[in-house]
This record gives sequence, C-alpha cells and structure tokens, in this order.
Amino acid sequence: MTNERNLIMSFASNEDVATGYEKFVEYYNAFKSNKGSVGVGDNEISMEDAHKKMNAFFSSEVERVARREMKDYKSNLMQYFQFTDVREAAFAVVSILTDLIVPNAILKDVAPIAEFTNVGWGDTAKVLVKPRDIFVPSKIGHGRRMGVIHQQFAGEVTIPTYLREVTVGVPFYDVLLGRYTLAEYMVKAATGLEAQIRYDVWDAFETAVGALDSSGTAKLVYTGYTQDDFVNLAETIGAWNQSRAVVLGTKTACSKVLPASTNYRIDLDTSSYVKNGSLRDFMGTEVIQMEQIADYATEFSVKLDNTKLYFVSPAQQKIIHVAMEGNTLGTVKDNKEAANLIATGTMMKSWGVAAATAALAGVITIS
Repeated sequence: MTNERNLIMSFASNEDVATGYEKFVEYYNAFKSNKGSVGVGDNEISMEDAHKKMNAFFSSEVERVARREMKDYKSNLMQYFQFTDVREAAFAVVSILTDLIVPNAILKDVAPIAEFTNVGWGDTAKVLVKPRDIFVPSKIGHGRRMGVIHQQFAGEVTIPTYLREVTVGVPFYDVLLGRYTLAEYMVKAATGLEAQIRYDVWDAFETAVGALDSSGTAKLVYTGYTQDDFVNLAETIGAWNQSRAVVLGTKTACSKVLPASTNYRIDLDTSSYVKNGSLRDFMGTEVIQMEQIADYATEFSVKLDNTKLYFVSPAQQKIIHVAMEGNTLGTVKDNKEAANLIATGTMMKSWGVAAATAALAGVITIS
C-alpha cells in the first residue's frame, strides 16, 4: 500500500496542508463511528466544531488547487462555484480524500486474507508465487559425490485491473457554506467503493476455497463441525504453511465453535464467549470474528457466509491480492446541464482482484 503520508505529500507539499488531510481522516472515522467528538485529551473537540473546521479546510484546499479565492466573490458565491476550475478542484480534493479513506477502511477488515498493492496508471500488477516444496536430502553412499539435483521455479500471476465509476450530484455550494457536512458526502461516496472492493475480495476468496479438495488425503474442506476436524484442520494448515493458523468467521459462525464435551461452564461475568459472542481462542487456535457486511444487491441480505469457518495463516503469503491502479480520478460535467446548478461529477477508481498464493487454506461448513 502507498504510505498515507507519501500519498498526501504527492498532492500537497505544504506540511500544514498535509496535517489537515490527516486530521480529516481522523474526523471521517469519528463521524462514521457516530462519535460525538474528535480527538483525545486536550485536542478533543466536538463533532460540530469538527464539521466547521473540516468544511473550512475543504474550502481552503479548493481555493489552493483552483487558485481562486472565495473572498473575491463574497457577493456572488454561487458564481464562484460555477467556475470550471473551482468545480474540478473540488472533485480533485474529494478524490485524494477517497484514496486516504477507502484502502485503510477495507484493509482492517480483510487483512488476514488479502494484500493490497499500488501500481501506476498503465502498469501491470504481478504476484510472485514461490513453490512451497522443500529440497529433500538424498541418501547416498560414501563413494558418490552428488545426489539428486533439486531446482525450483517461481510462478507469476498477472492481475488485470478494471475501471469503475460512480457519478454523483453534489451541492458543493452548500458544503462551502457549511450547510452540508463534507463527511456526510464522503461516507456515501467512499462506502460504495469500499463495498464493491470487499465484495470482489470475498468472491475471489470463496471461489478459491471452493476449489479445494473435499476428500482423500489432501482433504481441506469439511462439512459438519466437530472438535476433531477443527483441531486437525488447524494443525494441517499450520504445518504446511509453516505458520500458525487462525480461524475466520462471522459472529454467527464463530459462536458454533465449542468443546465437544457438554460439561463446560460459561461464567456470565468473565467469559469471552458471553462478552464477545464466541471463544477467542479454542484448542490453541485463535478465532477471529469477521465483521458482517451488507449485501446491497438484495435488501436486508448479508454478504459473508454465516455457515463457514475459514482456516488461514495470515503470516504467510495472502490468499487474495488486490491491485489498485493509480489514484482516484474526478471529472465534472458542464455546469449548465443541471437546472438546479448541482455539480455533477464522476469518481473513477481502477482495481483488480485475484487469488494467487502458495499458502494453504481450509474451510469447515457448519451443518
């Protein structure tokens, strides 16, 4: 992933401006979490004050990028916003804010299974897949100098990227005047992009684990939860990946992970099962709850499968790779197209998702 500070400095070389962008990320996260304030300790301010500060920062950034100052158009701010360079500057600022928000928001949710890579516009994203086989020692006699010669070759997977776009109508005039909070708009714009990337990651992961063997000595797919299968699969994944396995699942799926013996006791005050909805560690294997996500294609549906437990080794090569091409781009239409003078713009983001790894994964479907 592109370092957050480097991304900001590529757009704004001034340290104060860069700090303003970093504070916006803090403000956005607090707003999305429905917090009443931003910051901690002496730096804590109310959300209302944060709205004002961030809207003022947005206005100053539009002025800097467009090289037009609002004060010169005090008597006619609507005319100020109708200038093409001002509207383009507004979408350019929104685009850099999107690049600061979207990857970090997604990464914290899919980090155990996915790795993100940034490539420039027109560049090719490639993933190197190294063999997991080892060099087995040859048993030879004293009169022989050389045993079996071993050699391995790494594979390479190319990730094609595809451009997606979201066209929105935004009352930036109201934003500049503080009537409409910038965070409210950014939540809508960023959430749509976040959701689609999450869908692509989980669809690719489901397809990958769906191709695993479900029978024989190479069995990595089990139907029906049992304690023995849980322990066996965790051991197998950890041993072959040479890295401890963890279990991923939704809260519903993780809640089914319980000892085989019915003679267990749950303390209502201290039990992690009662507090968190599932055991956080079972038979020496960490159990991680994945946040459920809404499936916006179908009303009130959810995307993640509540009947599956996934076994992966996060310290090994990730199962899924996401290539983010370039930065988010923003374009605007002719301001005379809308009778209400709302700015219509298109945000474009290019990415690609592929399953490419030498690591093993496993899955238990809870019956």
